[in-house]
Amino acid sequence: MKGGGCKDAFVAWEACVEEAEKNKEDVVEKCYQITGRLKECMEAHSGYYEPVLRAEKAMEEEAARELADQEAVPPPSSVDSVGGDGGVPPSSDVGK
Repeated sequence: MKGGGCKDAFVAWEACVEEAEKNKEDVVEKCYQITGRLKECMEAHSGYYEPVLRAEKAMEEEAARELADQEAVPPPSSVDSVGGDGGVPPSSDVGK
């Protein structure tokens, strides 16, 4: 990454990440603008950075599939966790 047309953008991104980690800051929040500039630069020089861009895209697609899989699984039913009646007393017990 320290080669090609995005060397300066990468070095700036790397310094930002290192500083955030050193100061126990949120890397995404601190470095999102620098990350965006690096990504734009890499896309502008896609011939050189194509293997990295391809790997990044594959990781994004895998994360999206995993998220979709998690959303497709229904959460455990609260009815099952409280004995099948949802915690509602039998009608004969109401008002006693």
